[in-house]
Amino acid sequence: MKKYIFLLIVIFSALQAGYIKESVKAHKAGDHKKVASIYEKACLKDNKASACYNLGVLYMGSEGIKKDVDKAIKYYKKACNKNFISACYNLALLYSNSKEVKKDINKSIKLYTKACKQNHAASCNNLARIYDLGKSTKQDLKKAFSFYKKSCNSYDELGCSNLAFMYENARGVSRNYNVAIELYKKSCKAGVAIACENLGHMYEHAKGVKKDYKKAFSLYEQACKNKDGVKGCNNLAVLYINGFGVKQDFLKAKDLFKKSCDKGLKLACDNYALLKDYKEEK
Repeated sequence: MKKYIFLLIVIFSALQAGYIKESVKAHKAGDHKKVASIYEKACLKDNKASACYNLGVLYMGSEGIKKDVDKAIKYYKKACNKNFISACYNLALLYSNSKEVKKDINKSIKLYTKACKQNHAASCNNLARIYDLGKSTKQDLKKAFSFYKKSCNSYDELGCSNLAFMYENARGVSRNYNVAIELYKKSCKAGVAIACENLGHMYEHAKGVKKDYKKAFSLYEQACKNKDGVKGCNNLAVLYINGFGVKQDFLKAKDLFKKSCDKGLKLACDNYALLKDYKEEK
């Protein structure tokens, strides 16, 4: 659910065209040190926030540039202080997730809040997640709901999926299966695997809808095909085990448990172990 987004942002404007043109030329020539030098001049002498951000990106690990997290933080801070919001987001990620930086959830909250106020959808979602889980700060489900909603309204489909979960499970808001279903559908259609998994679970267990194993099967299958669909393959396997919505097939279930296990789901590993020696009788 949490990813680093270290993307080089190129802002084409009359004021910045000069340094961008130079950096692109140096990049094409494979002169990565010159690229860094151009960004550094634009950042420190010309006060270009995007150049500071791009320097941060380079020092987080780019071809031809030695990784230097301290320098990356330095330049992200400069860009963030100039209201380059993607830099604030990347800084927040470092303080909350990176093993290379001392964890500081308060700094992350401050940075995510700054970015969220400017409608940076992923920042709103991550901020909501912090208040939702309540592991590093006091849990506040109403705040979590509010930030998930803002994330979703800012077109972050993962935020919409998380908002759906809040509605489904009455977390920070009154339970509303109908709203949850519509939000899950929207997110699932956009490729959010966990939304497909959760919607499939609602159809399998008749939560706000008529029980429909075939729909559950289809949604789990969609999630399973997604690289981020950890539970989808496991849940699909369970349907094969029980013959719900599909012909019973232990070998397919075994393969699906293995696939889910390989994605990191311990429950699936346990299930696979139970079927590991199973062979179809001839």
